[in-house]
Amino acid sequence: MEKRTLYIVSEKKSFTWVYYIFLFFIFFGSMSLLLVSLTWGGSGTQWKETFPKLMGMNIGAKNYHDQAYQQQLARLDIVILGFYRGWNPFHSSDPVRTTLKKLKSLNSDLKIGQYTILNEAYDNEKNTANRDQYYKLYKEGWWLKNSKGQKVQWTSKYSAWDINFTQWSLPDSKGRRYPEWLAERNFNLFFSKIPEFDIWYFDNVMVKSRIKKADWNLDGKDEKGSAPEVTKACRKGHVAEWNAARLLAPEFVFIGNPDNDLSSAEYKEKLQGAFLEALMGKSWSLETWQGWSAMMERYRAVIKNTVEPRIIGFNVWGVPEDYRFFRYAFTSCLLDDGYFSFTDKNKRYSSVPWFDEYDVNLGIPIDPPQTRPWKNGVFRRRFENGVVLVNPNQTDARIEIEPGYKKINGKQDKEVNNGEPVSELNIPGKDGLVLVQ
Repeated sequence: MEKRTLYIVSEKKSFTWVYYIFLFFIFFGSMSLLLVSLTWGGSGTQWKETFPKLMGMNIGAKNYHDQAYQQQLARLDIVILGFYRGWNPFHSSDPVRTTLKKLKSLNSDLKIGQYTILNEAYDNEKNTANRDQYYKLYKEGWWLKNSKGQKVQWTSKYSAWDINFTQWSLPDSKGRRYPEWLAERNFNLFFSKIPEFDIWYFDNVMVKSRIKKADWNLDGKDEKGSAPEVTKACRKGHVAEWNAARLLAPEFVFIGNPDNDLSSAEYKEKLQGAFLEALMGKSWSLETWQGWSAMMERYRAVIKNTVEPRIIGFNVWGVPEDYRFFRYAFTSCLLDDGYFSFTDKNKRYSSVPWFDEYDVNLGIPIDPPQTRPWKNGVFRRRFENGVVLVNPNQTDARIEIEPGYKKINGKQDKEVNNGEPVSELNIPGKDGLVLVQ
């Protein structure tokens, strides 16, 4: 056969070079796109664009096999679950994947995440779910200890002990420190064979250690947990885990649970989302001790300091029957683009509270996220099919609104959500409203 050249008109060398340059840019452009897809997960995943967006933190009760509970979880848009090694209440050959398949059969758009935690572990050999961690921590000497050689813990509430996950700790025989080892362990345990997972969730992304003092750098002396070199080392430890996880699972979206706005050099633009735990409703909530404006500033800052798709969970704790508190929290969330998450303070992370407002399809936002009050101290954001109003002040606010809106026709708080058209409204302090067209 006649040998063909790679170019069309061999007599025109200029055309040949143009063609080669064209191939060069095609090749390297494709490689760049590939690298981007490997760097950040979720690029091929469709995330919800209409509002409201709902997220559940359901790492408490592990009755994920219960059909009624599955129906409730499947009503959400995102849910974070807390499986563990050996979870198999219905004696299945593949219990976790079977459960996730069932959830996605109920809602094909549901995104599911698995909970993990870096900074602490149980010191209990009888705990079969985490026995591999127990042995590894003792073998490598990775427990965080003070200068007296005693293990330390930031809180005794969860019966867990802290780990030295900094670069000061000694590597194992494969050159891994705890963050790299844990990323590999969790990948093999939860993610490698279960493609139904969409999200890798990292708890306790703290701006600094909660440990008051410990021998972090193994020099036989205690360092304060607030010391700049310690805080930076701890943040780098979290990032080391994320980097190791990213190499293993580039297609996943990484969401952390930060106690900060992720603006530090180590954390900024390293995560694709955040779960802002208990922004409202707890004694230590940001809204409780710094106020609504500070809470909203944190909300917006975390959105800014993450990268696409920017999955932000706006979590609040309360009593489901306190509809005024719910509306205040829900409409505050809707001023920006996050996912609303309501936790029943009595059932904690083990239920799916539901409200009339969840069933309202607001559609796509017409207004961008709102940072300034619209009228008389009230904030407003308009959507395709309605509008949300929130009064974050202590006193009532009376406003007029253009014709065409009415209250939703609800079943829970009929005095407020009575379906009636509105033109003038009195919104109590720390309350909000969802109106539809």
